[in-house]
Amino acid sequence: MTNSAEEVIRNEWDLLRKSGLLCQINCSAGPIKTKGIYNLFKWKAIMKAPNNSPYSGYAFKFEIDFPEDYPNSPPNVYCKTDIYHMNVDIDGRVCVSSVGDEWDNAKNISTVLKSIFVIFKVPNPESPYRSEIAELYNSNISEYEKNVKDHCEKYAIKI
Repeated sequence: MTNSAEEVIRNEWDLLRKSGLLCQINCSAGPIKTKGIYNLFKWKAIMKAPNNSPYSGYAFKFEIDFPEDYPNSPPNVYCKTDIYHMNVDIDGRVCVSSVGDEWDNAKNISTVLKSIFVIFKVPNPESPYRSEIAELYNSNISEYEKNVKDHCEKYAIKI
């Protein structure tokens, strides 16, 4: 089973590098290399938040862990940069529509990366990990955006 998952991940990595998607979503992503060997099951990514979002002007680090039965199960996505976001729990676990309950094996790493990019601009208050942030977003968007910017100033990578 692992060999099959490795093959799928390797193919997706090749397609991702050739597709131009990483440039489109302001992202650098790929497997972690240790002692000259790529670990296809553990990826790092750095993504610049999209313009016209409260996170604009900052970049964020992510870690993506693929299960051994990938693509039958979704990867786990973690934001390694402390972030004020309703769809990221306090431990950095990212809730995106392509990961978790809505996952199917037709989705891939490109789908996951696009979903992360989208939640910077369009968070999902219907499925929050942090309900207090979702409530503020729904009740006082300007205060929410101020909190995002303040948090980014303290913790995110300024670009």
